[in-house]
Amino acid sequence: MTSYGSSGGVEFALNKRHMPRSQVEAVPIDDVDISDDDSSSINPSSLRANFLPPNLDLPALDPTTIDRYGSLHDSSPFFSPVFAHLPSIRPDKLHVASEDAQTLRRKLMRDSNILIIQGGYSGKTFIYERLRDLGVNLYILDGPDSVWKKAAEDGLIVDFIELDFTDNDTIFPRAMDAIVDAGLDVQFDAVTTYYEDAVALAARIGTAMGLTVNDVEACDRARNKRRTREVMAVAGLPVPLFQKVLGEEDIPRACEHVGFPLILKPVYGAASMGVTKAHSTEEAVGAYRKLFKTFDVKEDTIWAQGTEMVIEEFYDGDEFDIDILLSDGIAVYAKVSDNWACCDPWFQETGTNCPSLYPQDKQNELIKLAVDSTLSLGFKYGSFHVECKYTSRGPRMIEVNARMGGVSVRDANLIAWGVDLVEEHAMAMLKIPIRPLFEKPLKYFAESAINAPYSGTINTDNWLDFALENPLVHKISYFKHKGDVVVGPKDSVPDWMAEIIVVSEENQEEAIKLIRSVMKKAEVPITAKEFETERAFFFPDYAHPFC
Repeated sequence: MTSYGSSGGVEFALNKRHMPRSQVEAVPIDDVDISDDDSSSINPSSLRANFLPPNLDLPALDPTTIDRYGSLHDSSPFFSPVFAHLPSIRPDKLHVASEDAQTLRRKLMRDSNILIIQGGYSGKTFIYERLRDLGVNLYILDGPDSVWKKAAEDGLIVDFIELDFTDNDTIFPRAMDAIVDAGLDVQFDAVTTYYEDAVALAARIGTAMGLTVNDVEACDRARNKRRTREVMAVAGLPVPLFQKVLGEEDIPRACEHVGFPLILKPVYGAASMGVTKAHSTEEAVGAYRKLFKTFDVKEDTIWAQGTEMVIEEFYDGDEFDIDILLSDGIAVYAKVSDNWACCDPWFQETGTNCPSLYPQDKQNELIKLAVDSTLSLGFKYGSFHVECKYTSRGPRMIEVNARMGGVSVRDANLIAWGVDLVEEHAMAMLKIPIRPLFEKPLKYFAESAINAPYSGTINTDNWLDFALENPLVHKISYFKHKGDVVVGPKDSVPDWMAEIIVVSEENQEEAIKLIRSVMKKAEVPITAKEFETERAFFFPDYAHPFC
C-alpha cells in the first residue's frame, strides 16, 4: 500500500488530531459480469483551512447557476451503470442479507462515479484502495497541497480537484465553481466524505448537484454538540443538563445549572479534543482557560468553525461505541464495541474490543438509543459512529459522528462481524439497498491506542515489536518515532504513541488478556521532560470491566 504522507503533499502537519491508523488488506471480489436481472511548493493556507465554516447557509441558486451546475448531474437517473441497472433488478434480490445479494450489490457499484470531499490524512488510503478495487471511479476535492494530488497521479483516484479553503466565507460557491471548472467529462452518482470536517460541506455540494444526500440540517445538528442535545430533547430522548458557554463569564452560571461533577467540551471538537471533567467552578474556569489557549486555527483548523463550548452533566457508567449503517432511513446494521477506561482528567481513548462483552439486553438498549438519536437528527444514508454510556439511569448518548469511525473502527467491524463499513457506506450513498450479512462473530478483536504517560521525547523505535512473537498480535503501528516530542496527561490531552491490535479466534477474553500482558511488559520509551514525572502506562485492570 502506498503511503501518500511520505510521497508528496502536505500530511496535515499542523493537525493535532492526526493519528495514522492501522490498515487492513483489501477484500478480494470475484470478477463477475452484470448482464441480466440477477445482476512541491506548499501553501500554508491549505493547512490552516481544511474545515467547514460555522452556520454556512446554502445560497439560493439562480437560473444561471443552476444551468452551470447542471453539467454535474443529469435529471435522468440512468447516466451511470449503477442507475442504469438498478431499476431492472427485483427488490427482493437486494433487500436481503446474503452472499449472492452482496455480490450483486458490488457489481452495481462498478463504474459508478463518486466525488469525495476532502480525503483526510494519508492513513485513510485504505478507504480509497478498497473502493478502487470495487471498481468505483473516485474523484477527490481537497486543498492545493493535499496528499491526494499524488494519489491521482498514481492512479489510485481518477482525478483531483483543487480548492483553496482559506476564504471560508466563500468556500461553498468556490467549491462548486472548482468542480465545474475542472471540466470533467463525468456526472457524479454520489457525493460523500469519510472525514469529520467535511461532512456538512459534502451535504451542501451533493444537494446543489441535485443528488439525494443526507440533509444539510442533519449534518449541522450533529456537528454542533449543543444543537444535537436540543434536537434530541425535542424528540423526547434523554439528554444531560447542559448550558452554552461563549466566554469565561458564562461558566459560574452554567456550573450552577448543571451541578458537579460536570464536563466541559468544545461544541465543534473531535476525537475527544478538549473534553475535561471538573468538580468545582474553580476547576471549570481553570480548564476553560487552559483549553482556550489551544483554540488556535494555526494549530488545528477545526477551531475555525468556532470556539463555543458547552458544560453538561457528567454521566457515570461504562462507555461504548455503536456503529450504525442506514439504508434509506432504515437501520440495517448496529453493533456495540466496548470502550476501555480513559485517562483522567482527559477523555482520550485507550482501547476497545469488538464484539461487546456487555449483557445483550443492555446492548439492545444502547443500540435503540443510538439509532433513535441518529434518526432524530434527520439522517437516512450511510455509516455513523455513535458514542454512548450505560449509566445508573440507563443508556445515554454522548455524540453522533455523521461518518464512519476512525482509528480501528473499520478493522473492528470487518474482523469481528465481516461487515466492511467502507463499501457499505459507499453503497448506501449510491442508493443501493444495503443489507450486510452478520449472523455471528467471526473473530474477536481487541485494540489499544497507547497514550503517552508523561511528557518528553521518544528515545527508541520498535519498542513494542517483542509482542509480534505472539501469533495473536494482528498488527502494531507506531504513531511517534525516535526524536518525536510527546505530551502526557499532566500537561494536556496525551498523545497517542502506538496502536496494538490482537485478534483471537477463540474468545474476547483471550485477546484482552494478551494486550494486558504486553502492556505490563512494555517499557515506556520516553525521556521525561521534567525530572521525576515518569510513570507507567495507564492500563489498570479496572479499564476493562466486562471480563
